[in-house]
Amino acid sequence: MHLRRVIGLSGALSYLTLAGGLAAQVAGGVEFYGALDNAAPITRTIGGLSLSVGTPYVGIRGSGGLGMSSLTADTFGAAPNSTKLVWATNADLIFGPVNARLGEGIMPYAFGGLGLESSAQPTVFTDAIRTWSYGGGAQLALGRLLSINGEVRSRHLAAPASPADSQFVRALEYRVGIGFHFGGGRSRSSVFSRRTADLPPRAPLPTRTSRTTWPVSTTSASGAARRVVPTAEQYIGVPYRYGGTSPKTGFDCSGFVQYVYEIQGVDLPRTSRQMAGTGIAVEPSTRSLVVGDLMLFSQGGRISHVAIYAGNGRFIHSSSSGSGVRYDDLGTSRGRWFAEHLVAARRVVSDGRILANGFAGVSALAFDRLDPPDSAPPPSR
Repeated sequence: MHLRRVIGLSGALSYLTLAGGLAAQVAGGVEFYGALDNAAPITRTIGGLSLSVGTPYVGIRGSGGLGMSSLTADTFGAAPNSTKLVWATNADLIFGPVNARLGEGIMPYAFGGLGLESSAQPTVFTDAIRTWSYGGGAQLALGRLLSINGEVRSRHLAAPASPADSQFVRALEYRVGIGFHFGGGRSRSSVFSRRTADLPPRAPLPTRTSRTTWPVSTTSASGAARRVVPTAEQYIGVPYRYGGTSPKTGFDCSGFVQYVYEIQGVDLPRTSRQMAGTGIAVEPSTRSLVVGDLMLFSQGGRISHVAIYAGNGRFIHSSSSGSGVRYDDLGTSRGRWFAEHLVAARRVVSDGRILANGFAGVSALAFDRLDPPDSAPPPSR
């Protein structure tokens, strides 16, 4: 009896967990669109607004718009008091990544649903033709929040029963729009650690350690370097943001390194080029690097990217090409780009005199510009 209760409770909890997971993925969008029906001698042009909501690959969408018809007064023997003002509404079920996280190129989708529309030249604005329709389209992402959408709809009579149905426009409807998207779970970048894969993308701020004041002993500096990688792991999935310095809004490469080292009580300068003057120089190879070392990469003839070495050829950083904080490996096809651009390494560990000299030299290198996005190939799916 007790076993049955346990099994039943476990099943109920699993359904709640599934529902919670789906709810976390719910996203939506608002679209401003223009539509054209062209079936000579009738042309209808409509502009309107749609709202979609759902999980990444199944959603619902409602839309409605107003427009004009080019139907002449005598085409169907219409009444003299008829108007050219027309309208149309639709309720669709959408199959495809319309509500998925953007930033993934062109995303095709299909849809089907029911609708109401006015006749081509209504005498009463409330005259309605009942329709069903289906079609397909494609969404082109322009960043994470904005998209351009295009689709084609085939519309059919659902219940021909009124005189208005004789003015049903039997043609394909072409529609283009611009969409604004919100909500939804953020997909994570690929990582090389099972333990960190389940961490939330925006972890709470770790407990701050006692502050390390330079110059320091080798022992305390080594401890800060070892602790910085577990600290950095807690922010895997936080998105890349040019000039970003916070897990709430996103990091750029040097903003991330500065942030996680600052939690360990170590003050680093703001940019990768300035960081190249901190600590002591280390040969930029896996034979010489130890956990916590700063890896510095060059693009266009100047240092412009920084990462933290995590051991065994892996490093953690905030990468624009990787969509945020993630691990990469020098031995992968993507990692080879970083290996080819690795030009320097610095160790935030040494005796007090050398380290103090290294940090003193930073003041001579004034801030000039923030680090640009990296040009590495995107992670393989």
